[in-house]
Amino acid sequence: MNQSTNIDGRVLGENELSERELEALRTELDGIDDRLLEDVRARLEVCTRIAQLKRRYAIAVMQPHRVGAVHEHAHRFAVDHDLSPDFLHALYDLMISETCRVEDLIVAAEQPRPNRGSARQANPDRAPVQRTSADSSAE
Repeated sequence: MNQSTNIDGRVLGENELSERELEALRTELDGIDDRLLEDVRARLEVCTRIAQLKRRYAIAVMQPHRVGAVHEHAHRFAVDHDLSPDFLHALYDLMISETCRVEDLIVAAEQPRPNRGSARQANPDRAPVQRTSADSSAE
């Protein structure tokens, strides 16, 4: 039977040891999860900056060659680290899907014009101009 002693000199049984080991591993996993979530947040933040550039320069949101390059990188990583390429492909499909959703929202969003409210006050008889999608893609 595997036994150890704690600080008080009390003998710990196998069950107590396994619980402590399990708790230590879960704590380690929680830290990894926190870093993973932060990295996902940071990745999406960079993608929002990319979307702003795409909007400014009228670049298509979907870039198939880039999607392929990201999948190829993940595939090589999986092979090099003895992970499932199918798992990483599915994971990246999910992240790319969310990235495209966020980029679509940003690219389609109407940017507010500076001092828009003060222009109405300066000329109250002028009707507000409705922006078209052509106006949005020109910015």
